[in-house]
Amino acid sequence: MDAGLTAPGRAAYTARMTRPLSDPAVLAPMGATPEDVRARLEREFDLLEAHLRTRQDDWTRTQPGRDWSPAQEAEHVLKINDSIARGVGLLLSERELRPTPQTPGELTPDGRRVAPPHTRPSETGLAWADLDGSWAQSRAGFLNVAAGLRATPGRTLWHPFFGELDALDWTRMVAAHLYQHRKALERSAQP
Repeated sequence: MDAGLTAPGRAAYTARMTRPLSDPAVLAPMGATPEDVRARLEREFDLLEAHLRTRQDDWTRTQPGRDWSPAQEAEHVLKINDSIARGVGLLLSERELRPTPQTPGELTPDGRRVAPPHTRPSETGLAWADLDGSWAQSRAGFLNVAAGLRATPGRTLWHPFFGELDALDWTRMVAAHLYQHRKALERSAQP
């Protein structure tokens, strides 16, 4: 289990993650205040990066019970992070928000979320040799934006599974996304 959550915290997180996908309340365990959310985000970046570094031997092999290899998971996470960093930066700015399509996300028959097309990894995923540089650049970019993190009531962007989210909830979503991919990769590494 996640060492960052107490037993009651793990139970609460699990209970929240079984709520409908459209309920942004499932993101609450990722932090109450901007400071909490930034700390959790950094922690999840650290933990996923540390795990990815253990996967060189099976980097390009699709994992049991997964659709992707660790290389593809890493590429997907980086695409999500970079895309959302731009959105959070926009929400934290004074720039005009333009209407965007509000297309609901796609689910598999068993209820898993399907990655939107622009976030899906390539056939081969991230090259092992590019992990350090790509991860460092993506992480620094997101943390730079998150340095000014605050709630942005009235300034939201559409998320395909949670609906309208402000900057704080978008950042919680990234921390949760990092957590979920790490846990899935850890499970796939179990004998």
